[in-house]
Amino acid sequence: MNDFSQSFYWETLPLRGALCRVDGIYRRVLQHFSGPPELARLLGEVIAGLALLGTTQKHYERLILQAQSQGALRLMVAELVGGGGMRAYARWEAGEGTLNLARLPEALLALTVDPGLDRDQYQGLIRLRSTLTESLEAYFAESVQSPAYFRLLVDVEQGIAGGYFLQRLPGILSDFEWEVATRFLAVGSDHSLLAARPEHFLPEIFPEVGVRLRVPEPLHFQCSCSMERVERMLVALGVEEVEETLHQEGEVKVTCEYCQAVYRLDSSDVALLFSQGQARH
Repeated sequence: MNDFSQSFYWETLPLRGALCRVDGIYRRVLQHFSGPPELARLLGEVIAGLALLGTTQKHYERLILQAQSQGALRLMVAELVGGGGMRAYARWEAGEGTLNLARLPEALLALTVDPGLDRDQYQGLIRLRSTLTESLEAYFAESVQSPAYFRLLVDVEQGIAGGYFLQRLPGILSDFEWEVATRFLAVGSDHSLLAARPEHFLPEIFPEVGVRLRVPEPLHFQCSCSMERVERMLVALGVEEVEETLHQEGEVKVTCEYCQAVYRLDSSDVALLFSQGQARH
């Protein structure tokens, strides 16, 4: 299995975790990416971070992890849907200062959980920290009120991305045991940790306690864009704005920011679109 997430837990300890590999998804996202290397790395981290967060949710239609600011990093977003489909993109302003997360003005990190079936969405929102790892750990401390540890592993040149996650659950777990577990995952190079088989090294953390690995969940790149979605967006914009674009450009062209698919509508397409919209109302 190329891209996957896999959760695990210790039988008699209030401690759980997960690992993921998202190489294929990350490489697909990088196909149309043209930003600086530090932003490419952040994209890999946000994909891996969301894959790990997905293991903590039982029922959802869509999870969205996004970072935004009023600085160079305007928006970075990753989306995970039920069934394992993932997509991501980043919008940045070249020449507008640093991409250092700690120095970005009005920088926020948000996790949105959409349970589907017309149920209310939930969103947790925190201030971005110096790194995405620190930000995710702060999210658990502030929004989930549970200590967590993340190690996100990204190699931009090789198109490799993945990570590990631990969460301290309510119950009797000493600070020393928590430190043992997190330090165990902190050692070694990124490549060695990604290459290691979890069934071989996880039992070494607490040899006297059994650790159970759940069945890996496959992940894959998936974009939900379509002409139908584009048409709904254009109808929401209104006939005047769409016709003005049509007059200026000779066509209405919409490019998906996630997969770069291009949707085009000419004058007859626009006329039909809004005549259908009026007929429905």
